Amino acid sequence: MTFPPDNVEEQMANVNQAWRFLNNKLPEFKNLFHAWALWHENILINPSMHSIISDAFIVCYARMALRNGSLSENPRLYHSEKHIEDLLFRLMAISELPETENIPDYGWSVLSLFMCSHDLRQSEDNKLNKNIIGNNEQASYLEIERLMALIDSKGLFQNEHKELLKLMIHGSTFSQGEDNNGNIYNGNLVAVLLKTIDYFEEADKQLAFLACDIDTANVATELTDYADSSINVYNEIQTFSKTPINAKIFFGEQQQQYFFVMQRFNSHIGVAAFSEQKDKNAPKIKTISRIIIDSEDELANEEVIELYRQQIRLML
Repeated sequence: MTFPPDNVEEQMANVNQAWRFLNNKLPEFKNLFHAWALWHENILINPSMHSIISDAFIVCYARMALRNGSLSENPRLYHSEKHIEDLLFRLMAISELPETENIPDYGWSVLSLFMCSHDLRQSEDNKLNKNIIGNNEQASYLEIERLMALIDSKGLFQNEHKELLKLMIHGSTFSQGEDNNGNIYNGNLVAVLLKTIDYFEEADKQLAFLACDIDTANVATELTDYADSSINVYNEIQTFSKTPINAKIFFGEQQQQYFFVMQRFNSHIGVAAFSEQKDKNAPKIKTISRIIIDSEDELANEEVIELYRQQIRLML
């Protein structure tokens, strides 16, 4: 399948257009950008890729806000520009861990690029997709590939970096099932994809796992933050789904499935950064989801969400 540029990509074609748009519509973006830019410049030994990644970040943020976020005609509550912000702050926070000292310059740059680009496309139809990689993920990678071709005229973002970014974005497909080779998967697809790719060094494999660990680290946030994110995911799915989503199933059985079966930290750094808080949340989530499962079937979706919020508050 092909995923050509849409009107948002054409409207936000370059960094100058994106800056004008953000200065006018989202002037608070400057605070996030300056925080990330200062961190990125300071953590790099060779700053040659800083301006390229900076330009890509600005354009991706503008596209995310216009296509999916606060400035969209059809805003998404979870996959918005706020998601980019959350992930970049997680990335900056884990950079302070001693386990990250061997991450090379390109690693921080590719990770930054992943955080702002992997969810660019969220409305691709997956019905005709016979590939385990989601259409949203395929479309998002092709969009950032086109953008980097325009921004990086000197080719500083090497083919190895592109392949690593592709592995991260394609691997961030979050699902469960079995591929054509009989590989059973739960959660992200990085490990499954690596079974058919033999040219990545172990360090780059760990970077791909880390990207996906950061993406799903809402399980390792404070309990109220996790609850807010899960409610936003539910409301987003409910808004865009063609069939109603049962809140009791979502916050009960499906929450247990997500938290305890599908979501895992697969990188060494992800385990060091996030496992402790997830372990603290685990018994509380198990209790809450059990209460939801055992609640009355007659509860309306709004009542289930209120019960969920109530139980979260009781667990604090």
